[in-house]
Order: sequence, then C-alpha cells, then structure tokens
Amino acid sequence: MRSVVVALLLAACGQPVAKKVERLPPADVPPPVAEKPVPPKRPARVAFSVAPSPTSIAIQGDQLYWTDALGSIWTMPSTGGTPRQLSDQRSPDFAFKVVSTGTGVVASTRKDLLRVGETVTKLNIRGLVEYPEEIVADEAFVYITMFKKSQIMRVPIGGGNAQQIGDLARGVLALHGDTLYVVSYANGVLVAIPKAGGKPRTIAKGLVRPTALAADATHAFVYSEKDKTVQSIELATGAATVIAKNLVNSDDMVADGAWLYTRSWDKGSKGTLVRIAKDGSSQTAIGADLAAPYNIAFDADAIYVTARDGAQIVRFEKAALAP
Repeated sequence: MRSVVVALLLAACGQPVAKKVERLPPADVPPPVAEKPVPPKRPARVAFSVAPSPTSIAIQGDQLYWTDALGSIWTMPSTGGTPRQLSDQRSPDFAFKVVSTGTGVVASTRKDLLRVGETVTKLNIRGLVEYPEEIVADEAFVYITMFKKSQIMRVPIGGGNAQQIGDLARGVLALHGDTLYVVSYANGVLVAIPKAGGKPRTIAKGLVRPTALAADATHAFVYSEKDKTVQSIELATGAATVIAKNLVNSDDMVADGAWLYTRSWDKGSKGTLVRIAKDGSSQTAIGADLAAPYNIAFDADAIYVTARDGAQIVRFEKAALAP
C-alpha cells in the first residue's frame, strides 16, 4: 500500500530536480613547451677521405678549402661531404697555399695571388718579383715573403700593387692585432712590424733555425727545428721560456685561445697533432697515427689537420679534448 502511495506522489509531483553544481573556470595552464632538438654528438675524431696529397688548409665560414701537391684547390663542408675541385695547376694556375682573410679565401701562386670562391681567379698583382713563400692575411691585406728574397710585401686582398713593408732574410710570418711578426730562419731575429708600415722593432735575437711562429697579445711562440722546442717570448721584454720539447718537423703552428697546436712527425713514421698550453703547463699528443701531418686550421668547434700521405683531412672536436 505504501509503495502505491509513493508512486502516486511521484506521478503528481514529477521527478526530483537534480542539484545544480557550479563549475569553476579552468586554471591557467601554460602551453606545452616544445623540446629543442639536441644535435647529435660528433665523434671525437673523424677522417675525411680526399684526393691524394692534401697540403695547406684554411676554413672560411662552414667550408674547408685546401690545396694538394698538384696545385689544385678543393672545398667541402667542415663537417664532411664530397670534396669538390675548384681549380687545377693550369686553370687558372698552380696554387701553393690557401689562407683565410676573415671574409674570404686567397691562395698564393706563381708571382701572383688567387681569389678563391665558386670560381678561382688571378688577382694580377703587380710587384711580386718572385714566387710567394710565406703568406698570412687579414680582412684588408695579404702579407708575403718571396722565394730567395728578403723583402716582406703587403698586397691588398682585392688586387693591385705589392708594397714592401719590411726586409728580413727567410722570414716566417704571424699576425696579431695591428702587428706583423717576423722571425728569420737565416739569422734568428724576431721583429714586430706595424701592418700599416713603419720601423720594425726587434723583440729577440739568437733563435736557432726557427720554422714556425704564432703570436697573441703578449707573447710570440717560436719553434726551433734545431732544438726541437717551442719557446714563449714576451713581446715587451724578449724574455724567452721553453714550453715544449722533443718536437720534430713542427713547421706549422697556430694559436687558439690558451693553446697552441702543432704537428710532430719524422720521415718513415706516423705523426701526431700536439696541443701545447701557452703557459707551458702541458704538452699533449691529441692525435696519433697521422700519415705526414702537414697544415693545421681551426674554427670554434674543431681542429683540422691535413694528412698528406694518407689522403685525409682529420677533424678533432674541441669539446672532446680534455681540459
């Protein structure tokens, strides 16, 4: 009977009204953050196979440029790729050495310079009476010594007349700031010459058969082929300190931050790429088994060395080097 009454009441009153629930506005939720892709880790050392006998090397932007023993110029990306030939010894001429100017690449050739780009063209320099031997460059000029000549010449990178700015027999060159540093293989004198021209200043004497030179704001660094050492020489006083020993044929050396990089190898044996602390605190072989290491270049990420007899350019990642 009670169930009948309840049913009648429900029928009369209708279904119970559901209680209304107020919904709060959603809290501010930050949009999802897209994860930045992580570039793949590069191997500590990688060897790029190239045409036989690579010799000099330069880097401009993300491209490597190098010469070979036949006088050709080649290029490829600094991370590797297919080498591409830009010139040969006849078109337009035999290339001896490539250097970066900071904005481009030039090469030395017979009594002239070459502008290196997608095409290679002669600059038709006037006043180079002999083949270039040593060559360094900045954004405005190329600085040159000549075979069997003592004159030190300055040439605009766009071409024109060569101008003599110094005189030192068998000079080895290095640039830093507004100064060209020159050390003589013949007489062992190290001098500083203003790049704009002017009287040279003697820094040191008595260096024995120097064949490689680098410089920074406070010191010059000189390799002696006879002593097989690298000396750090104070630019202000000429005081010298040996910072590396037992280096063989280390005729190429570059300065990068707190470090020097050079090669060491003897005929008939494999060579090494050597890193030297400028303060003399360490001397480390960072790359062994290089077949005739020849020339060295660097950028922000890596060190590059041509292995002449191995037909390779070997790249060493800076991030993988021990501090």
